[in-house]
Amino acid sequence: MSDETPPAAGLTTGALARRLGVSPTTLRSWDRRYGLGPAVRERGRHRRWSPEDIAMVEEMCRLTAAGAPPAEAARVTRLGRGPAGRAEPAAAVTS
Repeated sequence: MSDETPPAAGLTTGALARRLGVSPTTLRSWDRRYGLGPAVRERGRHRRWSPEDIAMVEEMCRLTAAGAPPAEAARVTRLGRGPAGRAEPAAAVTS
């Protein structure tokens, strides 16, 4: 069985970490510190990252790679999330 699951089920933290080139610990830390984790979780199951969640952490990676401090990158990334926790288009972030 592969870590790469069908898009409807989402990616595991390990699969997403490999895709982004960061460690699973980094993703868990961003979730804990900045609230940048999967929007939906099932009790007793592994985190599954939806396409919207993936877009959010991709933006976090882009901003930190460009030199933004992680806390500031997380703040800007969270601004791009709509009220239901879904990612908004990057153009919606104007601050």
